[in-house]
Amino acid sequence: MDLWRVCVWLPGETDTARNGHPAFVWPRQGHGRVDDPEHDYLVLYLGDSPVGAIAEYLGDYARWTPAVLEPPPAAPTGSRLGLARYTFTGSILDLDDPEVLSEWALRPSSVVTRDRGITQRWARAIHDSGEYAGVSWWSHRDPRWASLGVWDRAQLRVSDEVEELTLVHPALIEASHVISRVVET
Repeated sequence: MDLWRVCVWLPGETDTARNGHPAFVWPRQGHGRVDDPEHDYLVLYLGDSPVGAIAEYLGDYARWTPAVLEPPPAAPTGSRLGLARYTFTGSILDLDDPEVLSEWALRPSSVVTRDRGITQRWARAIHDSGEYAGVSWWSHRDPRWASLGVWDRAQLRVSDEVEELTLVHPALIEASHVISRVVET
């Protein structure tokens, strides 16, 4: 399956352990929906579409200006935001499936709650089952899109085709229309 992520991208970076490579995972996790606060595993967050990945990344901004596309302060010099595509071959537990929710004794509200203690507990149980490489749930930006947290990154391959994210990128324009954001070029 193909997945996408908005990431810090430094063209030419080949070391996956360095910020700027599309496969880099920030090691100081613990506050994300399916993060492990005990740091036994790291999670890479992705979307099932380029549009959904962009909406998740930029959705908190009411206006999308050149400033929101600036890499964060910890990014390496010369980096930019990129839209990376990945190929994933692992098994994902689909938390948008009512049978799966029933099997895991989860309610939809337990999946999308902002209480990270709750979401991290069920994520840890799913991780510890050893059956799944990650989980997916519906995007709170638009339920047509899925958000994914992948902890078994060995089954994830990054494409060589990282695209620079710009305010005129077609997927960004589409995301702005779907979630009603203003793009200021």
